[in-house]
Amino acid sequence: MDNTGLVSNILIAGKTGVGKSAFLNYIYGRDVAESRAGSPVTAEGLHEYEYYDLERGILFRFFDTWGLEADRSDEWHEAVLSIVNKREGALDIADWFHTIYYLLSINSGRVEAYELESILKPLYAKRSNVTIILTNYNPDSAMNVEKAEAMEDVLIRELGISRDAMIRVNSVEKKLLGGQVVPHIGYEAVWQRNRTNLWKDVERKLPHNLTRHLLTELEAWRARSYRSAETIRMITPQVMISWKARQIEKDLERTLEAAAETTEAAMAQGVRHYIQLMERYPLVGAPSDLVFKARRVELGFDYSFNRTVRKMVLGMIPGVHFIYWAFKRRTAERGIKKAVNQQYELVKQTIELDVHRGFEEEMRRLGRTLNQ
Repeated sequence: MDNTGLVSNILIAGKTGVGKSAFLNYIYGRDVAESRAGSPVTAEGLHEYEYYDLERGILFRFFDTWGLEADRSDEWHEAVLSIVNKREGALDIADWFHTIYYLLSINSGRVEAYELESILKPLYAKRSNVTIILTNYNPDSAMNVEKAEAMEDVLIRELGISRDAMIRVNSVEKKLLGGQVVPHIGYEAVWQRNRTNLWKDVERKLPHNLTRHLLTELEAWRARSYRSAETIRMITPQVMISWKARQIEKDLERTLEAAAETTEAAMAQGVRHYIQLMERYPLVGAPSDLVFKARRVELGFDYSFNRTVRKMVLGMIPGVHFIYWAFKRRTAERGIKKAVNQQYELVKQTIELDVHRGFEEEMRRLGRTLNQ
């Protein structure tokens, strides 16, 4: 692997025979399918394998379903959605699924009910980064086009998505009996959507994950504080009670400081990872892609974050104040827990509202900068 350690995780799903191998070879390189012997991730049919693109300097990790049929849809739902939940909740976007492809074959002319109910609807309900690929497209065949349009109409109606969320692709150039050639179709559209969708995913998901990290750390502080309060006994000296209260107060300050530093680093690394991927994805589409000023943006990026994100988090959190002398020996445990709860609720509300909004605004600002 190259020294950047650049990784892109791809989840690809669809029934047997829809053309997953051909699609991957067409979009990512002709040798991709040869590496598909990979190792099982789950017993239900999810396999992981790798393909290192020397030209682009990206290690693509593919998570591929097999044996996906109606009688196994519940297994797929449980196994794969648990992987999606785990990966997409990570602070590090290198762990996310950067693209999720769901393949349907136009030749079949239909979308199965279990594909909608057990797979696609749950993924869209999570607002996952899904692109639907309609394979075996032939624009010169009226019947083929009619089937594609009918399948798209079903997906639009059932999933509430737009038509541009689906891409018609022909992965293998074919020569028909009459001599007509059906060329490769869809390469640029797929990569253009990968670019656009990944930024939307970063812009939406990163603030949510960072907020959840702060709340998790806050919850851990409350649990520690409860345990500390529960060690107080009737024989505990008053000075020790006040010392415990001060330690709880300092623990919250340290917790928020460390969590703020983590969120700052995670946001910076997340956007940097995105920029590096954009630099190495195939250059397709209009010059307004969020990439052409990537190197200039990256140079000023760390400075911007060092000035804003950590200070933004800490500046919004209300001050920590315990009234030490109020914790009398008889009621000290109850009094400290009450004070901890009050502080917890106040900080929690600030994180969920003000800090989360701050994260969202920072991501929107970065998006505008990248798109200038």
